[in-house]
Amino acid sequence: MVTRRYHVDPTGDPHGPGVVYLHWFDEAPNANRSQFLDEARILAASGVVSVLPQLTFPWQHAPVDIETDLGRISTEVGYLRDVWSVLVDHDGVDPSRIAVVGHDFGAMHGTLLMRELETRCAVLVAATPRWADWFVRFWPITTDRYEYMRRMSGVDPVEAIRDAGCPVLFQFGDRDFYIAAMTARELVDAAPEPKRLLTYDTGHAMDLPDITRDRMAFLGEHLGIEIG
Repeated sequence: MVTRRYHVDPTGDPHGPGVVYLHWFDEAPNANRSQFLDEARILAASGVVSVLPQLTFPWQHAPVDIETDLGRISTEVGYLRDVWSVLVDHDGVDPSRIAVVGHDFGAMHGTLLMRELETRCAVLVAATPRWADWFVRFWPITTDRYEYMRRMSGVDPVEAIRDAGCPVLFQFGDRDFYIAAMTARELVDAAPEPKRLLTYDTGHAMDLPDITRDRMAFLGEHLGIEIG
C-alpha cells in the first residue's frame, strides 16, 4: 500500500495546534509531500502535529476538460477533508487551532478546504486566482476556453477565498515568471480582512530562508506557540 501522506508528531505530547501542509507542482525533487517536512519538524518541537498529504491533481492526472477536471478537484477536496479529520481526531490536537499552508496548486486546493472547514489561520504561497490560469495556458484542454473558465469559476480560489474566516498570509515572488503582480493582487484583494501580503525578490519556487522565517512567525502568532 502506498502511503499518501506524512505525519509529523512531537516527541512529547501535542500541545494543541495542527497544520495541514499542501505542496507545489514542479519537476523539482520536493514537488511532493516532502516539501514542508523540515518545517513540520521544527513545529513539532513546539508541540504541533502536521499532516503532509500527497496531492494528485494535476500531479498524477493532467487537466483535460470541464467535467473531468471538476470531478478531480472535488475528489481532491474530499481527500483533504479526510486528512483534516485525521488531524482533528489526533490525541491532543485542538480542532480550533489548525492552520493550512499551501504553495502553488497546494495553496489553490487549500482555499477550497478553508471554505468548508474552520481554520485558525492560513498561509498561501504563489497561488493564482483561477485554475484556468494554469490549465488553459499549459495543457491542451479540449473544451472551449471561455466555457471552461465560466464553468470552473465556482471552484476558483478567487471565489473560495472570499469565504475565508481566518487571518491569511499571502506570499509572492516579485520575479515569479508565472504570476504577475496584478494577478497576485487580484487574489489578495478578494480575501476578507485580516490579511497580510509579503513579497520577495525571488521566483516561483519561493525557497528563500526569509519566506520560511516569515511564515513560521505568522503561524506562531496565530496558533499561540513559541517557535525555537
